[in-house]
Amino acid sequence: MNGLVRKARWLGAVVAAGALLVAGTEAAAAGPAGPAATVRQGVVPAGPASDTVALGARGESFAVTPDGTRAFVVASYDIDPGHGARVVRALDLRTGASTDLLTVSSFDTVGRPTVSPDGSRVYLTHGWDLLTFDAATGRLLARVATPDQPRPGAMSKGALNAVTVSPDGTRVYLSQYGPWGVRLGSRAGRVLAYDPAGRAFTGSVTLTGYTVDRVVLGPGGTDAWVGTADNLYHLDVEGAVPEVIDRVADFGSAEAVLPAPDGRTVYASGYREWGAVSLDTLDPETNTFRPGFSLGASDSGPQLLGASPDFRRLYVFTGARTARSALLSYDPATGAAVPGETVTGFGLDSVVQAQLGADGRTLHLAGLSGTDSVLRTVRF
Repeated sequence: MNGLVRKARWLGAVVAAGALLVAGTEAAAAGPAGPAATVRQGVVPAGPASDTVALGARGESFAVTPDGTRAFVVASYDIDPGHGARVVRALDLRTGASTDLLTVSSFDTVGRPTVSPDGSRVYLTHGWDLLTFDAATGRLLARVATPDQPRPGAMSKGALNAVTVSPDGTRVYLSQYGPWGVRLGSRAGRVLAYDPAGRAFTGSVTLTGYTVDRVVLGPGGTDAWVGTADNLYHLDVEGAVPEVIDRVADFGSAEAVLPAPDGRTVYASGYREWGAVSLDTLDPETNTFRPGFSLGASDSGPQLLGASPDFRRLYVFTGARTARSALLSYDPATGAAVPGETVTGFGLDSVVQAQLGADGRTLHLAGLSGTDSVLRTVRF
């Protein structure tokens, strides 16, 4: 575990970085957001047809560029009974035009796409490889195999789960489940660091717990948080090899993590009571937490945790598996819900994934409308 000097240096850095983060978010809001419907409480107007883009296959996951004009979708479709395909599809959200970047068997594992903060690169995993695409042209730039993880020979490699890109685009982090084997059970997962310029993995850190969630970077990109099945970790990612600073004492697993722009507070969802999800407040200096406010029953846990550009509102997306999905608004200063700012009525029977736009006022939703799989963009 790193010492107090490391923590003091980090805190001084994030105070300055917080101002840059807010400025960057507001700058992104000035860019083109693409066509979008205006949302009022409880009502989503029909809007122009271009607000909804048909995916032409069953959407599984997606990522939208920071300017809101392009999306990259992983979708699957049946070719004939017992056979199918999975595609990575680039969509122009202004025109609906699409291009397939990758087509593989439906049995192949493809991760959720991630767009770099500057919008120039798209990262995703295929099997145990990390793929890099040029976001503008869709050209495959690199395919790099992940190094093997510590495991007995009878165990299979753990699945790659999620990709995170640093604010300046110079570092990439992958979360990977632990290895598993019949009669052998499972082992701990890890976080890997990747250098896009050198196209090489630079190191990894093994954690506890078989499952490892997405790495969430703090302001400045020197610190990160990641949850496993049984712990929430605070990592030092300033160097080429990630290091564990500490575990958040007695927190358990976290479904979502969101650092505040000033770096002094980190919000994380957790189960403090049986069947209920709460949003708790972490202290990055001491790596302790205090209980926050309730988000309701466990089946309404956050599918998305985001914030307004000024961080005066926290947003939680719930009810993804139903037609009653909603974006809930909370005041972080008081922990109280703001019912008058609830956004709902998206006209979708279910939602596969929700993503908050870089402007903090746009919501992208992949889901089902009847039998059609669509990507819908709304503004609230």
